[in-house]
Amino acid sequence: MQLVRPLHEAEGGSRLAPNRGWPGGARLAVVVLMHLDHVPALPGSAPGLPPSSVAMRGPYPQIMDVHSTSQHEYGLRVGAFRVLDLLDELEIAPTVAIDAFSARHRTRLVERVAESGAEFAAHGLDGAGILHDGMGAQEQRAYLAESIDAVAEACGVRPTGWSGLDYAQSTTTLEDLAGLGIRWTADWPNDEAPNILATSRGDIVDIPVNIHLDDVFSHLKRGTPIGRWADDVTVSARRLLGEDAPRTRTLVLGLHPWLIGQPFRFAHLRETLRALRGMDGLWWARGTDVVAHLDGEAQHEEGDRR
Repeated sequence: MQLVRPLHEAEGGSRLAPNRGWPGGARLAVVVLMHLDHVPALPGSAPGLPPSSVAMRGPYPQIMDVHSTSQHEYGLRVGAFRVLDLLDELEIAPTVAIDAFSARHRTRLVERVAESGAEFAAHGLDGAGILHDGMGAQEQRAYLAESIDAVAEACGVRPTGWSGLDYAQSTTTLEDLAGLGIRWTADWPNDEAPNILATSRGDIVDIPVNIHLDDVFSHLKRGTPIGRWADDVTVSARRLLGEDAPRTRTLVLGLHPWLIGQPFRFAHLRETLRALRGMDGLWWARGTDVVAHLDGEAQHEEGDRR
């Protein structure tokens, strides 16, 4: 198997996206990125398991483990609706990364997400298999194409964003995504500002996830107490707002309703988002809003050079 170094890395790194400031003079763009995953009782011939999957907590996938898999169903049945109600209350339109299975089979949930004004992003086939370089090139492209097409068909709009399961990509994912018309991803936590990932098929905007603030990576994988996680989110926002930075930055907050939608954790999410909502200088945006703004900035920059 021959691995291909991502083009932007071979050229010395990604470049910052042109940006003179966020709308309304905001200093920090906040993107709430909610993940909707269906984890099958048995993964069958799934291409791989995510590192933060239920496999860490029990015998799954070797045998069926209802305690591990059905909590993800809880997220689709209960947690997601609870989180969406809170976002509506706070007038926050999220970006929702939804896998193909959930898009096809959770009709009421898809309708509820659409009612919230959310942007749909593609998110893989289901919660059991991730992209990796052990898959063939055609298999990877088919995985991506099906993921995107399923969201387009079920949600009524073709997604322009991609958030991989557990933010995973292979060495050729960016090339394939660009070829399929994807404009942005949140998978590369390489900065605090949007940056451009170059591919031979076109550029992709990276709106970098704050990986250590993602609820699964922080609370589940690293064992951060949920109250401490809530404090970390607000402290991070205050720091990013308070620094005299030469460029405008983003805070992408990854949420998984099967985890954060549990009542005892949800109380901390509510207080955290209320605290952020009370801060001055924030622009609450979806991934597509960030890209649209950056497109406008790039046009201004091109005009200045003429």
